[in-house]
Amino acid sequence: MLWRYSLRRGPRLDRLSQTPLTTLRIHDPPARSLEPARPAVVGRRWLATHSTSTSASMFTGKVGNWLSDETGVDNPSSLDHLLRSIQCCDHIRILPNFYEWVDSLVDADANVATAALQELAELPVATFSEILRWIDPVANNSKHDVAHGLNISLGHTQFTNLGKLVNDFGVRDHHRALLDAVTILFDACQETGRNLLVTDYEVFIRCAGAAADPVAAADFFGAIAKSGLEKKRTTATWNEFVKARFMIDPLYYQFDRSRVAVLARRMFKERKRRYLPPGSMKRMERLRYSLNAHRALPFNRLPRRVSQDTRALHGKKQSFHGYRRHWLRSKEYGTLVDEELLCTSMIAFARGGNLANLRGVVTLRGFRLKFTENEGITVARGGKNFREGNPREPTERILSAIVESFGCMSRITTAKELLIHFSKWHNIKIPHETWSSLLNWAYVCASKPFQPQRKLMGDYAANVVKPFDIQRIWETMTSAPYNVEPTFEDYSVYIKTLIIQRKFRPALDLMRGYAIPYYRHLEQQHEDIVFDEVLQEFSRPSHRRIQIETQKEHVWYHIATWLNNLLSSASACKWQRNGHFMQVVVPEIVEEFSEFFHDQVRYRTAQGHVCIKRDMSVPRFTWSRKARKSLPQDRGGPEVKAMAKQGKFNLDDPNFKWPRVPTMKVVEWKRTPVARVRAMGPAPESTDVNARGWWDKLERELMT
Repeated sequence: MLWRYSLRRGPRLDRLSQTPLTTLRIHDPPARSLEPARPAVVGRRWLATHSTSTSASMFTGKVGNWLSDETGVDNPSSLDHLLRSIQCCDHIRILPNFYEWVDSLVDADANVATAALQELAELPVATFSEILRWIDPVANNSKHDVAHGLNISLGHTQFTNLGKLVNDFGVRDHHRALLDAVTILFDACQETGRNLLVTDYEVFIRCAGAAADPVAAADFFGAIAKSGLEKKRTTATWNEFVKARFMIDPLYYQFDRSRVAVLARRMFKERKRRYLPPGSMKRMERLRYSLNAHRALPFNRLPRRVSQDTRALHGKKQSFHGYRRHWLRSKEYGTLVDEELLCTSMIAFARGGNLANLRGVVTLRGFRLKFTENEGITVARGGKNFREGNPREPTERILSAIVESFGCMSRITTAKELLIHFSKWHNIKIPHETWSSLLNWAYVCASKPFQPQRKLMGDYAANVVKPFDIQRIWETMTSAPYNVEPTFEDYSVYIKTLIIQRKFRPALDLMRGYAIPYYRHLEQQHEDIVFDEVLQEFSRPSHRRIQIETQKEHVWYHIATWLNNLLSSASACKWQRNGHFMQVVVPEIVEEFSEFFHDQVRYRTAQGHVCIKRDMSVPRFTWSRKARKSLPQDRGGPEVKAMAKQGKFNLDDPNFKWPRVPTMKVVEWKRTPVARVRAMGPAPESTDVNARGWWDKLERELMT
C-alpha cells in the first residue's frame, strides 16, 4: 500500500528530510504518475505524517463552497511547490514559493483564492508550523539576507548599492515583505477559523520585530488572548514579545545601535527643569530640528507617523509605553522568570532610560548585585550564587544584557565594571561579541548627537564618554587575560577613534596591516566565486556571490570614510597645514589609496583649498542637484506648553492636532549610486557578436 502511494507522488529524494516530520524513507519512482491524479491532500503528504486536526466542513460557510480538488502531480499548486522546496532544503526557493502561496490566498480570481483557502484549512497542524519555522527571520536570516550583520546607514545609500536593500525607513525590504505576507496569512487563518499554536504566534511576532514594527508585534501578541490562549503563553512567548516590542535583538534594530540609544532630550522632566543649565532645552530642540532638516530619508521613523522617532514607543519611566507596565502584567499572569526574561527585561527598562527599575528589579532582586556611581567611578559588589539547574543561573547572555542595557543609556564605565565583576563572580568567560558590543556602544555614545546632548543636560560624569574611554576598552579586550581577536567592525571603531584623536600614523598602520589585506581577501573571494559560476554557466548570480559583493562594498565604504575623515582632520588646524604630514604624507596617501578616494579629493593647505579631480574608470556614484522638502517633525512638549500659555491654541480641545515644525525647501547636491552592471546568463561563445560586451560587463562587475 505504501509503495502504491509512493508511485503516485512523483519523483522523490532517496534520503530522509531534515524536518522532524518525515519518518519513512521514500524511494525514487518514475518521473510521472502511472495513474490518474489523486486529491492534492494525498500528494502533499510527503512533508507530514500527522493527520489534520481540523475538518474542512467547518470552514465551508466562511469561505464559500469548497472546490473539487483537481490538483494532482501534473498540476501542483503553490503550496505543493513550497512544501517541496522545504523538503529539499532549497533556501533560495522557500521565500519566493511562500510569497506565491500567500498571493494565491488573496488572488483576484475567486476560484484560485477559494482553492488556496481550502488547502490552508486542510493543512495539518504540524505542517503549518513547519512552514513557519522555515521562514522564521531570526533562525534563517543569514540564509536570506545578503547584508546579514551589516549596518546600512544613510551614507551607504549615497555611495554604494546597499541602499537598494532597505526602504525609506532603513528597514530591510525582504523583512518588510515577509511581515506583509505573514499578515495576509494570519488574516486567512482567522477567516478560515484555523487554530494556531502559541509557537506559531511567536514566529509572527519575530517577523514583526525583524520588520522594525513594534505595533504589529503588539497586535500579534494581543491576538493570542483573543484566541483564548492567554493562559498558554509561556516565558518564551513573553520574551519574544518584549524583544520585538522594544527592539532588543540586533536584527530588530537593523544592526544600528544609534537607533535605540537613549537621547538625553527624552530624559527631560519638567519638574527638574530648574536643575538644567539655562537655555539647554532650547539648544537641544534646535539641534533636533537641525538634524531633521539635514536628513533626507526618514530612517528610524514610525511609518504610521513619520514625524515621530521609534524611540517614542519605548516610553519613559511612568509612561504608558514604558516596560514597567508589561513587567507587572507578566507577574499577574504568573509567568516564570528565568535568566533570559531577566536579561530581556533589563534591556527593555534601559530602552526607556528607567535606571531605577533596572537596578531594583533586575540587578538587585534578580542577581543581588549592587553598584554605586560617583564622579565617573563605578564600584560593583555582591552577587548571588545559584544552584545548578536554577532557571536564573547566569550565562553569557547576562553579560551581553549588561553591555546592551547600560550601553544604550551612555553609562559605558558602569557597563565595563559590571561586566568584569559579573564575569569573575560567576566564572563566566566574556565572549568576543560582548566586548565588540561594548566597544561599539562606547563609540556611538561618544559621537554626535548623543554626547553633545548629554553635555547640554549637565556635566554628569557617569554619562560622559570620550575617545579615551574607547581606547581603554580596546586595550583591555585585546590584552591579557582576554586576548580578543578584533573583527573588521572593531577595527573600524578603533581607527575612527584614532583619527578623532589626531593619531594619524597609527591609524594608517592599522589600515595597511589589517583593513587593506582584508579587502584584498574579499576581492579574491569575489573573483573566485565569479569565475567558478562562469565556468559552471550559472544563469543568475548565487546568494553567496551577492553576499560577497555586499561585504566588499561595505568594507570599501568604511575605508573611504576613514580616508576622507583623515584628510579633513589633518587639514582642520591652520598650524598643521605647513607641517610634514600635510606636505609629504598626504600626497603619498592619495597615491597609495587612490582606489578608495572619490572623483573629487578635497582638503585644505596653507595656500587654500585643494580639489583633485580624478577620472574614475568605474564610477560608483553620480552627482545631481535636487530640491526636496524637509521631513515632518513634531515640536517638543515644553515648547508646545509655552505656546499654549501664550494662547496660540487650546490643549484641552478634543480636535487638537500636535503642532509641527514648518516645512523647509532644501536644495542640495546629492550623490546617486551607479547601479551595479551584471553579465547575466551563461558566458557566450567566442563567435557571438555580444561576447565582447558580456565580458566587459563582467570586468566592470569585478571592479566594484
